[in-house]
Amino acid sequence: MALTPELSRQTKLKEVAGIPLQAPTVDNWRQIQTFEAKPDDLLICTYPKSGTTWIQEIVDMIEQNGDVEKCRRTIIQHRHPFIEWARPPQPSGVDKANEMPAPRILRTHLPTQLLPSSFWTNNCKDTSSS
Repeated sequence: MALTPELSRQTKLKEVAGIPLQAPTVDNWRQIQTFEAKPDDLLICTYPKSGTTWIQEIVDMIEQNGDVEKCRRTIIQHRHPFIEWARPPQPSGVDKANEMPAPRILRTHLPTQLLPSSFWTNNCKDTSSS
């Protein structure tokens, strides 16, 4: 998909490695790329609108040993942040992830080639949908 000036103005997109992303995400790219994943992190990596919420709720239910009340502890955005989330003045997804205790369940819609390298070098668990 070519990023034309008109498309960029309408949707506020910028490019990273030829891939259009939301402008605030690109503006926060250094923090995203230097994010330090932990070996016990679990990354839910999906295409938008492909069942991300279902997957993360199922994973959370497994993590909480089927305890529905524990799964209701807070809204899903706080339980499993998108690492690429960046909407100042709100905390970024990386900031939220860095505040979480291990094991962390994180999510992203980034293409795998744009994931922070620490997900690969630290051998994190991942779940992908195709």
